[in-house]
Amino acid sequence: MDAATLEQALEQGRAREQQFADLTSYRLLESVGGFARGSVVLPGGRVLPAYPSIARIQSLAAGLPRQFDGPFHAEEKIDGFNVRILREGDAIYAFSRGGFVCPFATDRVPDFIDPRVFEEDPELILCAEIAGPDTPYMEGTSAQVEDDIGVFVFDMMRRDHAGFLPHAKTRGMAERFALPLPPQHGRFHPDDPEPLREQILELDSRGVEGLVLKAEDNGVRAKYVTGRSCINDIRVCGGQLLDLPPEYFTHRLMRLAIFLTEHGRTGDPEIERALGRAFLEGMADAVASSERIGHVGQHYRCRFREHANALRFIEHMRATGGRHVRVDPASPQPESGAREGYWRVDLERRFDRMTGTLASALRGDSQFD
Repeated sequence: MDAATLEQALEQGRAREQQFADLTSYRLLESVGGFARGSVVLPGGRVLPAYPSIARIQSLAAGLPRQFDGPFHAEEKIDGFNVRILREGDAIYAFSRGGFVCPFATDRVPDFIDPRVFEEDPELILCAEIAGPDTPYMEGTSAQVEDDIGVFVFDMMRRDHAGFLPHAKTRGMAERFALPLPPQHGRFHPDDPEPLREQILELDSRGVEGLVLKAEDNGVRAKYVTGRSCINDIRVCGGQLLDLPPEYFTHRLMRLAIFLTEHGRTGDPEIERALGRAFLEGMADAVASSERIGHVGQHYRCRFREHANALRFIEHMRATGGRHVRVDPASPQPESGAREGYWRVDLERRFDRMTGTLASALRGDSQFD
């Protein structure tokens, strides 16, 4: 991006400068010069393109032939948060979907990614999902990661170019550098959904979130989620019933209903009980938390290799999370035992509307429906 275009975007409030350690970059708050919101202008005017939104299909039988005109590959969908990883100068950085340098991901990526991949292709951008119980952004856990975190490279891009590298190129580089990939589930054709349906039901039984379907030749992507992932989302976020938009829950109920209908599971008593438990357990936990400590929130724990990055993360969370985020004053603390050498940060996100409503109800206030 040329300097004049960037300068104009900064003056108009469409881009914002940010500093992370020695890196000065500019995240786009709106589309600028053909690059979408979430793109980042790097030193020398090079651009880290935004990761595009991936549409979902609700029905396999109806959606596959409308989205794909040829073979596609099915890749396990990871329930985590999306980052774009690149090397700038001598350092590796991970950028969030919104274009921020993510202190947590930037710190932990070297635990999982061989940096030599950027020596072969300095223009390379790795698109990855970070998942696991010890991430600072995700409620709940992931079916693929039981402890700490995992990094899964699911796409590759290049600077200045929106769009993905071909599937075969991505797989080839991943194999050469032993990059961690999401589980792969084979090649399918849109005119024959039955093999994919069988795969979906097997994933559903294991609590996997779903699949990302990727065309071989034209970059088309589509998401398809399992029924149990909808129930799990409701269970994990039940305590935020008043703080999340209603669509968060109604969309998942609709996806679940379509999933059950398409796969012949309507009326399954086990699923109906699981859905009821999902709502009630989340709400019951919120009530218990209100009675015990006087508020409702979600606790997070994450670990850092470098003390400086832990401090940057705390600063970032305070700047972006506002009064809803409370960082443990003792953080960062040195870990011991198997985690020796890491720094731990503990924080909590408060759910204000749920906290206020339950506090009022539990102290006996009269309420009008």
